[in-house]
Amino acid sequence: MRRELKRRGVHGLKVLFSTEEPIRLQPAEPEKEASVSCGTIAKRQTPGSMPFVPPVAGMIIAGEVVRELMKG
Repeated sequence: MRRELKRRGVHGLKVLFSTEEPIRLQPAEPEKEASVSCGTIAKRQTPGSMPFVPPVAGMIIAGEVVRELMKG
């Protein structure tokens, strides 16, 4: 999203992002690579986010909005 806004010439927006590199799961052993779940085979994937991260990010953004409103 940040890249797209920059490409479109949008500047001056506050954004929340992390510079932390994503954690990559180690490749599973061939015989353990797939797991059976509800009769289907699912490969291990790196999660995009932990369940608590999006709500916390929203609270950080909301706090910043309140601070901005208090200034002006």
